[in-house]
Amino acid sequence: MDTPEVGAPTNISPDAEVVIAIKGLCKSFGEKKVLQGFDLTVRRGESVMVLGKSGSGKSVLIKCIVGLLTPEAGSISVLGEDMLALDHDALDRIRVKIGFLFQSSALYDSMTVRENLEFPLRRHWIAQDGNDSEALVREALENVGLENTIDMYPSELSGGMRRRIGLARTLILKPEIVLYDEPTTGLDPITGKEIVELILRLQKKYGTSSVIISHDLNVAKLAANRIAVLIDGRNHAEGSYDELYAMDDPQVKPFFIFM
Repeated sequence: MDTPEVGAPTNISPDAEVVIAIKGLCKSFGEKKVLQGFDLTVRRGESVMVLGKSGSGKSVLIKCIVGLLTPEAGSISVLGEDMLALDHDALDRIRVKIGFLFQSSALYDSMTVRENLEFPLRRHWIAQDGNDSEALVREALENVGLENTIDMYPSELSGGMRRRIGLARTLILKPEIVLYDEPTTGLDPITGKEIVELILRLQKKYGTSSVIISHDLNVAKLAANRIAVLIDGRNHAEGSYDELYAMDDPQVKPFFIFM
C-alpha cells in the first residue's frame, strides 16, 4: 500500500493531556467474559487503534466508552469526567464532545443527506442556539467532498459515499474525540484507503483525538501512531506498528503474518 499524503499524528508528547483513561475494565454478557481488566490511555491529538480478532470485544469497548454499555468493574474517564458516575443529562452533554462513526454508517434511510446531517444538530440543540445549520451542513459535506449529495437519500449512494456521509455527520459537531468502529469494513481496498486518508485529514484539521477499532492492518499502518492489541479481554501488547511487527510474542505475531 502506498504511503498517503497524510499520516497518523506524530510527536505526541508523553506530557500531553490525557483525554481517555480506562483502567481494569470488565464487561460480560451472561457467562461470556468479553473485557477482563482492559487498560488504555489516549492523549490529546493522538490516534490509537485497538486491534483484535472478530468477537474479541472491540465494539464492546467503545460502546462502554460512550456509555452505551455499562461495565461490571473498572473505570472510564473521558475529558476528565467519570463516565460511570454521570446521569443521563450529563452523559448527553459530554457526548456532544465525542463523535462515533458506526460500522454501518447508521444513516436514516427515510431522511435525505441534509436531514441526516441536521439530526445531531437538532438532537443537541445546536441548530436552535443561533447557529446556521445550513452552513454547518454544507461545511461538513465540503469536508468529505460530497456537496452535490445534499438532497439525495442513502439508498442512492455507494458504500464509500455512505461512509463519507457518516463521517461528515460524526464531525459536524466538531467533537474533541472520535471513535471509529471498523471504518473500512465492507469497502474495497482503494475506497478503504481513501476513507482512512480522509479521516486523517479531518483529524489534522480539527485537532481531534481518535480511537479506531479494527482488525485491518492496513488501517493500523496508515492511521495509528499507537496500537493496543486486545487479546483475552486485556490490552495484551501496545506500541507502534513497527514495534508490534518486530515482536516475537506468539499471540501478537499472527496478526502480522500476512504483511
